[in-house]
Amino acid sequence: MSYDGPRGFRGAHSPRSGHSPRSRGGRGGGGGRGSRPYNSDVRAGRPPSDRNFSNQNSTNVRAATTGPNSVSNHSGLNSAKAKDPITGIPILILGAQGCGKSSLINVFFNKPIQNTSNGYEPGTKDFHPIGIRTANQDFTLIDSPGFDNTLMSDRDIFTKLIQFLCCNKTPTMIAGVIYLHAQGTRLGSGALAKNLHFIKHLLGDSFLERLTILLISQPGEQIDHQKLVGPLLDPKSPFYALHASGAQPDVAILEKKSISNILLSYVGKPSMLMSVQNELCRERVPTEGGIDLYLTRWARARDSGSTTNNRTRIVAGALSGIQTQDFLSPAERKKLESQLQELKKRNEEGSSQSQKDLSQYNAILSQLQIHDNFEQKEVVQSLIDLNRHIDDFALSVSLYLTDTYGAPNIPTTQHAFNLPQLKELFEHEEGKASLVQSSTGEGMPLEDFLDVAIRSTLCEQLYKRIFAPFHPGLETSDPRNGYIVALYGRIRETETPATLGRWRTASFNAISGLTGEQGMSRLKDKVRHGILNEHLMPMLQHLFGPDKKAHLKEAHLKDLSALVEQAWDWCLVLKEKIVLLGDFQLAAYRYGRPFDGTQMTEFEPRQGAPPPDRILSTIGLGLNVGNSQSGGGRVVLCKASVVTEGWFERP
Repeated sequence: MSYDGPRGFRGAHSPRSGHSPRSRGGRGGGGGRGSRPYNSDVRAGRPPSDRNFSNQNSTNVRAATTGPNSVSNHSGLNSAKAKDPITGIPILILGAQGCGKSSLINVFFNKPIQNTSNGYEPGTKDFHPIGIRTANQDFTLIDSPGFDNTLMSDRDIFTKLIQFLCCNKTPTMIAGVIYLHAQGTRLGSGALAKNLHFIKHLLGDSFLERLTILLISQPGEQIDHQKLVGPLLDPKSPFYALHASGAQPDVAILEKKSISNILLSYVGKPSMLMSVQNELCRERVPTEGGIDLYLTRWARARDSGSTTNNRTRIVAGALSGIQTQDFLSPAERKKLESQLQELKKRNEEGSSQSQKDLSQYNAILSQLQIHDNFEQKEVVQSLIDLNRHIDDFALSVSLYLTDTYGAPNIPTTQHAFNLPQLKELFEHEEGKASLVQSSTGEGMPLEDFLDVAIRSTLCEQLYKRIFAPFHPGLETSDPRNGYIVALYGRIRETETPATLGRWRTASFNAISGLTGEQGMSRLKDKVRHGILNEHLMPMLQHLFGPDKKAHLKEAHLKDLSALVEQAWDWCLVLKEKIVLLGDFQLAAYRYGRPFDGTQMTEFEPRQGAPPPDRILSTIGLGLNVGNSQSGGGRVVLCKASVVTEGWFERP
C-alpha cells in the first residue's frame, strides 16, 4: 500500500461504458450534455457495508409464530421462513426414527399435522418448528428427522441441526430439549450410544439440565415410573452419562395431558445458547467446513476415548495377571512384564497422538469458524459503485462549471487564467503531455479537462487519504503508519490468512477505538475539506481567475461528503470486516508512470493504435487481492483506468 509521490497513488476502475468526458462540440464519444442529468438524491452515499450479505436461509426450516388462539381450532400452527423469529417457548424434539416425535405433535391437533414414519424412511426430513398453545402458554415444538433411518445418515442430521441452530441471522436459542425413547427399544445400540455422545457435547454441561429423556410408554400399560426408568439409569446404559450430567428422565404416553405436563415444566426457563453455538457461531455464520470439522473432531475424540479405555483395561488385566500368578517362571514373568510395558507405551502414544490430532483439528476449526459475510463479487461491485460515483460527480461538476464560468472565454485549457500555475498543479513537463496540455502544446477542451481532472483528483486524494495508510486516521508520511505497514507485511509473508486477517482487523479496530467516534468524524471532514480547499478550488482559480469566484453548488458539496463517506465505509469493510476472503488493496498510478497492460486499462483507447508508453493520470481506482496461502502473489481483480496522451488524439 505504498504511496509513491505527491500525485502518485495506486487504485481501479471499470471504465464507464459509452460515457466519456463531454465537450461542447460533441467530442468524446457521444452521450452529450444532459444525457445523464445530475441528481444528488441518486447518490446518497450508501456504503457497501450497509448491505447484509449473511446467509439467512442455509437450511430448509420454517420458524413458527404462535397466536392467542387455542389448539382446537388449529390456528396454533403457523409456519414462517427461517429468518422470522421463533416465538413462544422453543423446545427441540429429538429421537430415533419411529420413536413418536411427529406423533407427539399430532396429539395436540387431533389430526395428522406432521407426517409420521412409515417404518422405512422418516416422515420429517428437516428441522420444522411448529407453534402450539396449551394451558394458555405458547410453545414452539421443533420436529426433527429421526436418527438411524435409511434416507440420511445420522451425521447429516447433526449437520442439519447445527445449521438450524447457527446459520440464521442470529443463533436460534432453545429453552429445552426432549429426547424421545420408545419403550422396548434396546439400549445396547452402537448408533444410539454414538448419537447420545454427540448430543451431550452439542448441548454442553450447562444445558444438560434442560434435557428431558422421555420414555414413551406402550399404550394400555400401567406406568411404573421407577421400573421403566431404571434401565435408562444403569451405569451401562448410554443414557447414564447424560443423567449424571443433569438430564432428567421421565415417562409419558402419547396423550395430550401427559405431554402437556412435560412441556409445562419448561415454563419460566429462558431460552439460551448451546455449547455448539458458543463454539461455532462467535458472531459469525459457521461454514460447512467448520461444521464438518466440528463433527469429525468429536467423532475422533469418542473413538480415541473408546480405544484408550480398551487399552487401559488390557493393561490392568495384564498387571493383575502378573500380580496373582505366583507360579510363573522368571522367564514367563519377564515376558508378561515386557508385554505390559509395550501395552503401556501404545496406550501413551495413542493418547498423545489423539491430543495432537485434536490440537490440529482445533487449529483448523478456528480458521474455518471465521466466515466473512461478503463475497468477492460483492467487493468488486462495491469498487465499481465507488468509481461510478466518482464519475457521476465529475460529470455533474464539469457540466456546471463549463456552463457557468467557462463559456465562451475559455474553450480549452490553453485559455486558462493562469496556465503556468495550472500546469504546475498537474506536474506538466514541457515537451511531454499532461492533463493540461499535449506534448505538442495543444490544450484540452475545458469540459473534457474538468471531467478527467476532477476524477483524477478524487481518485488520488481518496486513495492517499483513506486507502493507502493502514488506517485512515494515520497519514502515509506518519512514521507510525510506516511501522505498522512494515509489520503487516512481515506477517503476510509468514502467517496463515486467518492469522493475517485477524491481526489486521484487530489492529484496525483498536486504532478506531483509540481515535473515537468524534475523532473519526473529524477525520472524514478533514478529507472532504482537503479535497475541496487544497485541490479543487485552486484548480478553479487557476482556470477561471479569482474575479469569477467559481465555486461548487450546495448539492455538489453534499455529494462530495457522501462520496467521502462511501469510500471511508468501504475502507472499513476491506480492513476491519473481511478476514479470510483476502488481503485487498486498491491500486492507482501516478503521472508519468509507464503503462502496464496487466494492471491498467487505457480509457477510450484509439482503435489500432500501439500501446501507450506512459500515463497522464488514474481516473478509476483498481483492486487486487493477495492470499498468503497462494505463495504471496497478488491477483488483479479490476485494472486501474488511466488516461494517456491518446486522449488528445481522438478524432
